[in-house]
Parts: sequence; structure tokens; C-alpha cells
Amino acid sequence: MYKLLLLLAAVPAALAHFTLDFPPTTGFDEDQEPNAPCGGFNPSSDNLTAWPLSGGEIALDSHHPTLTILYRAQLMGASSWINLTDGFVVMTGLGELCINPPVSLPSNWTGKAGVIQVIGQPPDGILYQVFPDPKVHSRTI
Repeated sequence: MYKLLLLLAAVPAALAHFTLDFPPTTGFDEDQEPNAPCGGFNPSSDNLTAWPLSGGEIALDSHHPTLTILYRAQLMGASSWINLTDGFVVMTGLGELCINPPVSLPSNWTGKAGVIQVIGQPPDGILYQVFPDPKVHSRTI
């Protein structure tokens, strides 16, 4: 009985996050994931990745039975975000999700460094992760 209680107590810890599978996250620390805006990691321009103005894919793995997700983008040094989806994406069930955000980045972002943020809200709080600072290019996938 004691072992069963220990196992049940460990379940919430196992369901305490989501991970970004593609593009790779700037960093992941489950204990820091609730820290806005970047899950405890500071983006830098040291690791730029090409990101299309439209058609870029984002893949994550949810460890929660439900997760409400918001995808946003921001130029480095800017103070405002733009949403990459027409509202929230609701994921039901554990596992992987791949999304091709329907909202394109502005054309004047071409060649500029930015960051893409994923905010996930499971039943127990809000979690944040960011992709390595994408260098936006004009190619459409």
C-alpha cells in the first residue's frame, strides 16, 4: 500500500510540463517553466534559426490530459507580441501535437531576429517556453 501511495504521489510531477520538440527550445527546466515570459531562459541572438514568414511548423509533447496553448512571436527588443494562431489551441489527451500556425509574420520582419513563444495552460497553472531566436526570412513553406 505504501508503494502505491508513493507512485500516486509521483504522478502530478510526471504531468507537470510540456516540451517543445521542434524547433528546439531555448532551454528546458521543469521548475522554471512557470516563469514568464521564457520559462526561465533568456533568449539571445547567438543561435539564430531561419524561420519562414508563414508555414513554419511547431511540435510539442504535452504531459497533461488537457492543455490550452497560445503561440506568439516578437522581434528582439520589441515590447509587443503578435499571435500566430486565431486564438487558443486546445489539446485534449497526452502526447504530441504538430501545428502550422495559420497567421503569417509581418513581411517587414524579413531578416530580423525574433523569438517565438509557446504558452501552455494545463489545469494546474501557466507554463512558458520559447524557441531559439529565429531569424525570419521571406520563404513561405
